[in-house]
Amino acid sequence: MVRLITIRRFLFWLLALLLVLLLAGAWYARVAWEEWQQLNSIRNVQWQGMEISLAGVQLEGFTVSQERGGHLYAAEGEELSLGWSWHWHGPMPNVVRVGRLTVDVPAWPGDSEQSETAPESPGSIPRQLPDWLPDNIDIDQLVLTLPDGIRATGDLAVSGISAPEERNLVTRSMKIEAPIPSMTHAGWRLGEGRTSLVVAGSADEQSATLDVSGDSYLELARLEVPGELSQIDTLRVSLTGTKLTAAYDLQSMALEKLDFDGSLEATAAAIHQPQLLPQPWRLAGQLHASLQGLSFDGRLSADAGTEADVGLRFSFDGTLEIEAQMTVSGAKGGLQMANTFTVWPRELEIDEGSVRTSVKLRVPSEGIQGRGEVAFDGASGLFARMAWSGLSGRLAVNFSGERLDVRTSGLDLDAVNPGIPVSNIRVAGGYQADTGQLAAGTVTLEQASSAFLGGNVAIESGQWQLSELPVRVPLELDGVRLSELMQIYPAEGLAGTGVLRGTVPVQFDHQGVSIEAGQVEAVSPGGTLKLPAERLRGMAQNNEAMALVVKAMENFNYTVLNSTVDYDQDGRLVLGLRLEGSSPDVRDGHPIVLNINLEEDIPALLTSLQLSGRVNEAVTEKVRDLIQKRDAKGQSGEPGNQ
Repeated sequence: MVRLITIRRFLFWLLALLLVLLLAGAWYARVAWEEWQQLNSIRNVQWQGMEISLAGVQLEGFTVSQERGGHLYAAEGEELSLGWSWHWHGPMPNVVRVGRLTVDVPAWPGDSEQSETAPESPGSIPRQLPDWLPDNIDIDQLVLTLPDGIRATGDLAVSGISAPEERNLVTRSMKIEAPIPSMTHAGWRLGEGRTSLVVAGSADEQSATLDVSGDSYLELARLEVPGELSQIDTLRVSLTGTKLTAAYDLQSMALEKLDFDGSLEATAAAIHQPQLLPQPWRLAGQLHASLQGLSFDGRLSADAGTEADVGLRFSFDGTLEIEAQMTVSGAKGGLQMANTFTVWPRELEIDEGSVRTSVKLRVPSEGIQGRGEVAFDGASGLFARMAWSGLSGRLAVNFSGERLDVRTSGLDLDAVNPGIPVSNIRVAGGYQADTGQLAAGTVTLEQASSAFLGGNVAIESGQWQLSELPVRVPLELDGVRLSELMQIYPAEGLAGTGVLRGTVPVQFDHQGVSIEAGQVEAVSPGGTLKLPAERLRGMAQNNEAMALVVKAMENFNYTVLNSTVDYDQDGRLVLGLRLEGSSPDVRDGHPIVLNINLEEDIPALLTSLQLSGRVNEAVTEKVRDLIQKRDAKGQSGEPGNQ
């Protein structure tokens, strides 16, 4: 019985002692809490559904606010639990868990506020927090609203609150969203946009490391390049898979280091640039960014299928450097180029070989500068109704502001065949023009020559201004064999021998191509001409003199052959022939002088040659299709097709 009473008294005094400690701890916590509230201008602290136990305190919800610099900073929480550990002076909070915490920060601290709230002044957030605060805070769902439309949602765990050097923040998944205002910097113009990042990682008082995952992106409505020559519509950059590391000073709110590394994918709804056809583009590769600028290496592709390996170096002083390499092979590659670049001739097709392009560009605020190279390796194909093959050589390209300079030390082309074959073509020279007027530049020829009908055609070195039309380019003919010319002409029974030479001035103007007063002559000692009588017999009807000419031309030996050459924009070729010689079948070989004017419809002649299969099957098929379409339009009575 005595023992039972003793136990009861012990339990009574133990409970009394615990109650005293609880009251003392509560009194201490209340005094400390009220003192800290007053010191930091914390007000309107309210809570609901409080439960207190020896393990801690639980709240269904709470609200708290703080007034600083005329702005009200507010926090609202749900399902808060405060765990504590017991000491001789009472309970001390050690862990806080919050199911949901909503924090509203209406304004960034300004300079005036920072000066008013020095580290030890009321309203400041001291570096050394009170010892009685819990050392760990776990937030299942944080909703943080910051100035300038910035919003963050996700989980957050804070540890080491009482010791700044040990303070650490960890999140498994935090989504950060922020608008991007329109701005102009060093000639670059950025339209409004938005960024959304899903991150996981940790941060302490000096640094942070975050892994970007989920649907993380940066999007701009538009991006304008300096010079107003280029614009990108709806630029979206996917940042998923990148890593961010930062170093900072929280006391001065200064960002000291920022590195961004990882894979990147960017898409543009369209790129508007004078040399490009508007269409969607995609960029994918590896990115590294810092406070000084960014670098990227990857692949750029257009919706048309054109692809290029690209390296970008962008300094935040406004300078962009681009390196790109692209290879076009075969018919598919040629079609992709035609659907990508405005300067690519629509009638140009590549069937074989390759074209490799490399370019280095620098885009400062004063305009684009750069250089590049285009290398041809056995390229062959069609241009309109003309076949070409075996193109090899290199073009050097330079940009400077709005000037374009293209030069080559030698382009070689095995053959060009519009119906009459031209082979072994070699060109050396250059072209300079303003990028806004590419067709009005200056052509400089250092060498231009080819093989033609057993002889040669060449252009003397010179310079021509395409902005000052008409332009006259003299073609020098030498060693052209009349026998090969007769073989090409689509008529039976034609034959001839001899070697021709001369000068044919080709004139280019807005109406097209023409020739005025060209001169061609046969090289001594002359040669022979044989024209079938049936082709000339109609000229000799009821005309004794013409009958004599027809008879002589069936077998004519000439010592002199001179001809003027004229060609108009409609395709009509006029040859003014003067022949001196004799025929063994006329007047016993007595000397004869003949003056004959010949006319030929060159487009019709070339069409005939192309349809005869003298070029290749692809050209023949294309000509047939064109004729069928023309005939169909003519039958439908469409204007201009009669």
